[in-house]
Amino acid sequence: MKSRLFSLLAIGLATFSSGMASADGGGHKQVMPDENIIGISLLASMVAYFMIPKVNKFSLNNEDKLAFSLIVFTIVVHAILGIDDLKLLAGAAGFLAFGVAFYVLEIPFVEKSKTMFSYLLIIYTIAIVIFYLYLHPDLTKDGSYDSVGILTKISEMGIIALTLRKLN
Repeated sequence: MKSRLFSLLAIGLATFSSGMASADGGGHKQVMPDENIIGISLLASMVAYFMIPKVNKFSLNNEDKLAFSLIVFTIVVHAILGIDDLKLLAGAAGFLAFGVAFYVLEIPFVEKSKTMFSYLLIIYTIAIVIFYLYLHPDLTKDGSYDSVGILTKISEMGIIALTLRKLN
């Protein structure tokens, strides 16, 4: 129990004490290199993949653990970038709510309407992707490809695909 708590605190500390991050309200203010954001997010998603069976109330298969780790990747990217941008922080909060509702806590009204909430997650994720494409139609930031944005959108497409697969 203590090691689990320590791991979660270490991830939180690494995420939020690593200086300011870049924010995206259409243009990037680069304060943290993209590689750092990607590294922190990958580390958090790998820890989530292995830790989720120990903290949840469900028996999860590998697809569920992968979906949760993709959600964690997306949450961490949006949280870091959201330090200076409320829209991205709201995106992180939305993914956090879906992740907790689907994979951590057993919430009765979510369990009764799992299909409806799955479709809501898909619609929410598609809206996030469309909003990104609206802001970055050429997938670039400051003249070069936006690696953080592109990797996050790939992660979000994975969330959509795994959620659709679970529905069928």
